[in-house]
Amino acid sequence: MRGVSLEEVSSATRISTRFLEAIESGQWDQLPGGAFNRGFIRSASRYLGLDDDSMVAEYTLETNGNGDSHAAPHFASEMPRDWRPIATLLAVILVVLAALIAGGWFAASKIKARLHGRPSASGAASPGVANAPAFASSLTLSVKAISLAEVRVIADGKLAFEGQMKRGETRQFGAHDLLEVSAADAGSVGLELNGQPVPTMGPAGRPGRVTLTAKDVKSSAGGAH
Repeated sequence: MRGVSLEEVSSATRISTRFLEAIESGQWDQLPGGAFNRGFIRSASRYLGLDDDSMVAEYTLETNGNGDSHAAPHFASEMPRDWRPIATLLAVILVVLAALIAGGWFAASKIKARLHGRPSASGAASPGVANAPAFASSLTLSVKAISLAEVRVIADGKLAFEGQMKRGETRQFGAHDLLEVSAADAGSVGLELNGQPVPTMGPAGRPGRVTLTAKDVKSSAGGAH
């Protein structure tokens, strides 16, 4: 009479159209029984603007109170559920987990790369200190520790090494244009530039420093600069 379809009532009340058809035709045995029957009738009546108490009373009179004892099988499968909120929550959880996994992998790769790139403990420079240049260089410096030495080497303006060298330890460094070497004890190290001996940086027991360029390859015997 109101021109409302069963689908519209079902969508608004979440009651299966099969149950609404049973209510409309009075097929009470098709309903789940118990308080569900009265609940369905109340919900449908309210949506249609009817007096739900009156409709429930008519149902009770028509069934003589026997409709409540019936329980239709598989009722749980007929109860409509809105899975959209659950699906949305699961999607958010999956996105968060994916972000955490990606972040953990990125951090692990960074740590692994840093560990693999760190020099060995026997002659490691401090973090951030450049190693000897990997490119072909015109200057090759060999530094040998005569005794325990505190050494600093700068190649082409960049720190190549700074730290202790054990007695007998030898290190090589390369540069294109300029090498600067300093030691806490000038007599604690011996230097060779491109295979040629370099004069000592100063008297033993005192700090020493030397600057080497390409011209020192030929004139190293003339003294340090």
